[in-house]
Amino acid sequence: MKILIIRFSSFGDVLLTTPVIRKIKEKYPDSEIDFIVYESFSEAVSLNPYIRKLILFDRKKSRDRKYINEVIGNLKKEKYDFVVDLHSKLLSRVIGKSLSDSRTEYLRYKKRKWWKTLLVKAKLITYNADCTIVESYFTALKKINLNFDRSNIDSGKGDALEFYIDKVKEEEIVKKYDLKNTDYFVLAPGASKFTKKWPFYDELSKKILQNTDSKIFVIGGKEDFGNVKIDKDGKITDLCGKISFKESGVILKYSRIAVVNDSGPFHIARAVGSETFVFFGPTDPKLFSFENRTHLLNNPDCPPHSLYGDDKFPEKYEDCMKNISVDYVFDKIMEKYGKKK
Repeated sequence: MKILIIRFSSFGDVLLTTPVIRKIKEKYPDSEIDFIVYESFSEAVSLNPYIRKLILFDRKKSRDRKYINEVIGNLKKEKYDFVVDLHSKLLSRVIGKSLSDSRTEYLRYKKRKWWKTLLVKAKLITYNADCTIVESYFTALKKINLNFDRSNIDSGKGDALEFYIDKVKEEEIVKKYDLKNTDYFVLAPGASKFTKKWPFYDELSKKILQNTDSKIFVIGGKEDFGNVKIDKDGKITDLCGKISFKESGVILKYSRIAVVNDSGPFHIARAVGSETFVFFGPTDPKLFSFENRTHLLNNPDCPPHSLYGDDKFPEKYEDCMKNISVDYVFDKIMEKYGKKK
C-alpha cells in the first residue's frame, strides 16, 4: 500500500498527524507513507521513521497554477493507492482530487459542521469542539479499516504525539547550554493570534527568579524576542528567533517546567514529555487530549469563543486572558516545581 498524506500547516496541526502516521504503519507494516507539507512547518514531521518521503511545498507558490500542476505531475508518477487529505482546504482538495483516478482513492477528514463554523466566526455562539483534532483526522481512514481508539487517552498518554530530533544535534544543544546540569523553566510567550497570548510572561519570569534558583529559557519566533526582559544576573536566555523547532524541542525536553500558549511549542512540549502548563482563552482545550504532564491554565469565566484565535478580543471577552493572574499561575506551577523532576 502506498499512501500520500496532505497537511500543509500549521506547525501544531502537522505535528498532530503523527498518531495517524504511526497507526497506519502499525496496521500496514509494509506500507509506504509520503507526506506533503509547507517547507516552513516541515520540522514537525521531519526525521519521522514512518515517513518514506517528505515532500516540501513552497508556500509562496500556493496560488501559482504552474507550480501546483508541476507538483501534481510529480505526485502522479508515484502511483499512490490512497491520498489522505488531513488539511481539507482548497489547495489540498485540488491536489487530492487531481490525483484521484481508477487506481488512487482520495480520502478526506471531516471537519466541524459548517454551520457551527459560521456561527462561531460571526460571534453568535461560543465554541465547543465536537471531538479532538486527532480523532477527527481518523475519520479519513475508515476505508482502510483504521478507527480512532482511546487507548492512549485512557493510559494518560493523551494524543501521543511524536517529535523526532537528531541525536547529534540534541547532544550539541545539551552541551552548549549545559542542560543536564541546569535547573530551568521554559517560557514561550508567542502564538499565531493575539488573543491566544497570555500577557504577563515578563511578570511571571520576575516572580520565578525571585522565588527559585532556576534559570529561564525563552523560546519562540523572532517576533517574540523581548517579550520577557533579560535580567541583570544573566539568568534569562532569550532564544526567540535564534533556534529551530528541533532545537526548541531539545530545550523543552530537559526543562523542569514549560509555560506556553496554545501554539507550536505547546505541542512540541507535549511530544517530548515536558511538565507543561498551557494557557487557553478563546480556543477550546477539548480539541486536544491532554497528557498526565500537561496542565490547563484558563479563565473559567471565559468560554471558548473562537476557532483559531483573533487579532483582538470581542468587547464581551476583553479580559479573557488578563484575568488569569500571575499569582494564580505561579502557585500552580510551584505545586509541580516542588516535586522531583
